[in-house]
Amino acid sequence: MLCGGCAAKASAHHTPAGAKETAADTAKGAAAAGPATSIEQIATAIGCTAEVNVEAEELRQGGCEAGQVIYRMVTFAAEQGLHSWLTEARMYGGIYLVGDRWVVTAQTQEALTTLRGRLGGELQTGETHGGTDGKTDGKPEGGTGGETHEGGHSGQ
Repeated sequence: MLCGGCAAKASAHHTPAGAKETAADTAKGAAAAGPATSIEQIATAIGCTAEVNVEAEELRQGGCEAGQVIYRMVTFAAEQGLHSWLTEARMYGGIYLVGDRWVVTAQTQEALTTLRGRLGGELQTGETHGGTDGKTDGKPEGGTGGETHEGGHSGQ
């Protein structure tokens, strides 16, 4: 397969076998989307300084603390990376503020609702292990979403 340019080669490397989308389509989509919101821009909206702990071609991950709230942030090179990450992460519960190729998590929905006013995005909840009745707050009975696992997405 011939690829034109580095972006197409990088996309070809990460395209799963049998995928309907070609590497050229992926490269066009990433270029059309423009630059994504950076972890540093998200941290500025929160009012903290991000500590980046993962720098990879497909994503950057970091976190920071503002007041009593710990935030975890992930930015993605492609929309498909965001969707794959969310699919896996939702199994662990939690609350997610999801934007264009970025996700922020925190211990409380209130913290993410406030951040949504500054950054935009959409609040989403993961699955819970306590068996909810489908309420959108993502909180199982007797607990809060995302706080049921030590070492979970909130960084605790």
